[in-house]
Amino acid sequence: MSIMFELDYKGSKIRVQEHTVAGTTVFRIVFPDSRKPLVVTRATRNNYTDFWTSVPEGRQKEAEEIGELISEHLNTKQ
Repeated sequence: MSIMFELDYKGSKIRVQEHTVAGTTVFRIVFPDSRKPLVVTRATRNNYTDFWTSVPEGRQKEAEEIGELISEHLNTKQ
């Protein structure tokens, strides 16, 4: 079962759906405009710090901005 929710992002509502792929949690974001959907996940750097990244890589700025919104949403739901 996947979890779905909406977030405010730059004046628009985006739809976020949580999935598990090969044991990894990913989030698929659908935008209200013509942008292609974005998939993001948390990754860990060599120094053990976490960061948000897009899958595949290439939309890092959006991944970081929306990832922080997802983190805030999930932390308030606990």
